[in-house]
Amino acid sequence: MRAYTQLSKSYVPEEKYLFLGNGPNQLTAGYSWGDLLNSLRDSAKILTRLGKKTYPLYFEELSFAYDPLEPVELNIQELKERIAANALALKPNIIHQQIIGLGHYKHFLTTNYDYCIEQTLDPLGKAIEHQDKRTSKYSLYRFNAVKDHHVWHIHGECDNGRSDHTADSILIGFEHYADYLDKIHRILKSDTGKGLAEQIAKTRYNWPHKFFTHDIDILGFGLDFNETHLWFILNFRARLIRKDVTIRNKIRWFIPDMETTNEDKSDLLKMLQVEVVSLPGTTYQDYYQEFIKRIKNEGQGKKA
Repeated sequence: MRAYTQLSKSYVPEEKYLFLGNGPNQLTAGYSWGDLLNSLRDSAKILTRLGKKTYPLYFEELSFAYDPLEPVELNIQELKERIAANALALKPNIIHQQIIGLGHYKHFLTTNYDYCIEQTLDPLGKAIEHQDKRTSKYSLYRFNAVKDHHVWHIHGECDNGRSDHTADSILIGFEHYADYLDKIHRILKSDTGKGLAEQIAKTRYNWPHKFFTHDIDILGFGLDFNETHLWFILNFRARLIRKDVTIRNKIRWFIPDMETTNEDKSDLLKMLQVEVVSLPGTTYQDYYQEFIKRIKNEGQGKKA
């Protein structure tokens, strides 16, 4: 237990994070994972179908079918460039503006490849300022600084800030997911015997550690069971708590109560010490308005 005794001192209560998924984008763009992969298939004229395949493995199938005469790695590069071109066309909508306009969240995590968060934080559209570009493929240490906010594209982004292979960081294929999980495992569980508190103090600034040091609200993200890296982080955090490690940050997963498919995930997340918050709404637009109202009331309650 000695290795974890100082972990509670890493908590930063004044810097709250919003983990924003693709939900708000779908209000205006209809841009789901399935939509993305099907449009990629159609534009590349690939004769295959998604069916019940997992998204990461279906992307692997597309990468093999795209051009049978080329190396798979080259096909992946070209497919990712197509994805980046589509994502770059996305623009923030009123929900992005209202949520970020609350001023409640200091920093942001997102699984999206687009720059809707950055464009909302800075409507004048300054050039993206990538911090720590040494790992162009794996988005563990790279974040975008917008004014005094940090935006982490944990699934990669349209432009990784390098002069070549700019879309290389886009996380979508099975092999990329597997490699990413291995790297996250090493950040959290050191081979040298260091405890997590020491890892946080001495390892390069990264996003996985935020799940142990900052309050995080998860919104617009379905937490699919394919997201093994995220489930690993939450599971590891819960194991530490079970060992009586003092972890002071709170993680909340917001979901609309009109969805009836979240029960399995909710049961698991509650066991993993994640608070599940179900909000009313007959439409997703209503649901996001309820979220905005909830966060605004919380902010006012703290000021009172």
